[in-house]
Amino acid sequence: RSVEEAKLIYNQRIADSLEIFEKHKNDFILRSCFICGQSDFTNLVKFQGTYDIVKCNVCGSESVNPVPSEAALTDYYNNGKCNIMLDQLLKSRNKKSKNFITEDRIDVVLDLISRIDKAEINILEIGCGSGVFLSKLKYFISKRFPEQKVFLAGIDIDSNAIESSEDKDLDLTVANAESYLKTVSAHYDIILHFELIEHLLNPYEFMGSLHRLLSSDGIMYFSTPNGDGLEMLASGYNDFRLLAHSVFPPMHLNAFSVANIGHFAIRSGFKVVDVWTPGKLDIDMLSLCENEIDDGLKAISALSDEVKGAVQHLVSFLRGSSHMQCILRKMETNNA
Repeated sequence: RSVEEAKLIYNQRIADSLEIFEKHKNDFILRSCFICGQSDFTNLVKFQGTYDIVKCNVCGSESVNPVPSEAALTDYYNNGKCNIMLDQLLKSRNKKSKNFITEDRIDVVLDLISRIDKAEINILEIGCGSGVFLSKLKYFISKRFPEQKVFLAGIDIDSNAIESSEDKDLDLTVANAESYLKTVSAHYDIILHFELIEHLLNPYEFMGSLHRLLSSDGIMYFSTPNGDGLEMLASGYNDFRLLAHSVFPPMHLNAFSVANIGHFAIRSGFKVVDVWTPGKLDIDMLSLCENEIDDGLKAISALSDEVKGAVQHLVSFLRGSSHMQCILRKMETNNA
């Protein structure tokens, strides 16, 4: 997105956030820590003077607590103007011949498919929006594995996005993730969700549902902001940002990180296959930052492009970029 588009979406996100808080604040829900399940917190700050952001005193994870109710989130995702703006942006971006984010994710999924020896492979994307990614994935599967039968399905809480799907061959359903996963009986070999788990009321319950949905030895591949990433740590929760912070209610409710994802995976019945932060934008975002940041970080903007690239590579190599990707494999028994 351009800087101008990002600013428009950011300002609309704040407006929608404040509107949802005023409409639904009396129904917010107190919860235990989304990572360790404990209930010992320190209050950090109020987001825009409204939502409480807390830190778990047991595992150190940060989150929104109390959280908006399911009704509040349904209202936000179906009626929030910022979500319509973002969906339109994603559609226009994915029509371009090259999109490094989408292409990288497709490469990962194609590699996962190549390792599965089955006559038919079932793939589910949760939070699929209008099906843009699944539609592109379908195309590349047909090119790479023309003889392989692959069934693609997707769900999303946003009815506007599902109804605006441009690929009528996809099996897309309007549904809340938690309620849908409790009722569906199908089993999937690969489950995908991108920038989703940080949005959920109860990520631990969500993971339990995914565990039940996956076939034996099934794979989950997902992405989420890294709360301990460079760009996230450089600015506060209430600072202006071109991209949303790891905690940004009512959208981002949970700050996952490379530090807490392993604990969360094991507690949820999964083993970690891989976690990486394929960052490409951290240094650019620091250079564009309009807030007060550390002088040493600010000095990066004066470096040459070649040195900036080397610094970005180092940040990603050390798993310190502000977005991470994870591959988890279902364990045979859920010890949660």
